[in-house]
Amino acid sequence: MGMFEDLQRQYIDARKSGDKFASKVLNLVISDLKYEKINKQKDLEDADVIAYLRKTIKSRKEMLAECEQAKREDLAEETKAEIAFLEKLLPQMMSREELIALVKETKTAIGASSPSDMGKMMKEVMARVAGRAEGQEIKEIVTAVLKGEL
Repeated sequence: MGMFEDLQRQYIDARKSGDKFASKVLNLVISDLKYEKINKQKDLEDADVIAYLRKTIKSRKEMLAECEQAKREDLAEETKAEIAFLEKLLPQMMSREELIALVKETKTAIGASSPSDMGKMMKEVMARVAGRAEGQEIKEIVTAVLKGEL
């Protein structure tokens, strides 16, 4: 079962249990994802759902800063709760050690030997990580591994 289907199941469970907050947030997420699915004219991959959730969390954090600046504590509290809920929907992030091991394994698998292989390495690692690590962190680790620093 993909992430989109899992979100739909969670929404149904939240509605049945009477959890208004979870059902409200999940309803918005599912609605936006369905709209995105229609625009792409294909089923959404887990990476698409993860990208959407990250984008939504980022916009909610910006909204939180605006709420706090405007001294709207009521909206700020609700936004904090939404951010926490959305972060729970994301898959567990990889630790730095797991990421280093994956990059070293990928280097061996594709036979990369110098920093000139950075493009091939990044493409392969990004595909394997599938949203479970930040791109900047991946780039730093790939660069260090290719230079022989790790």
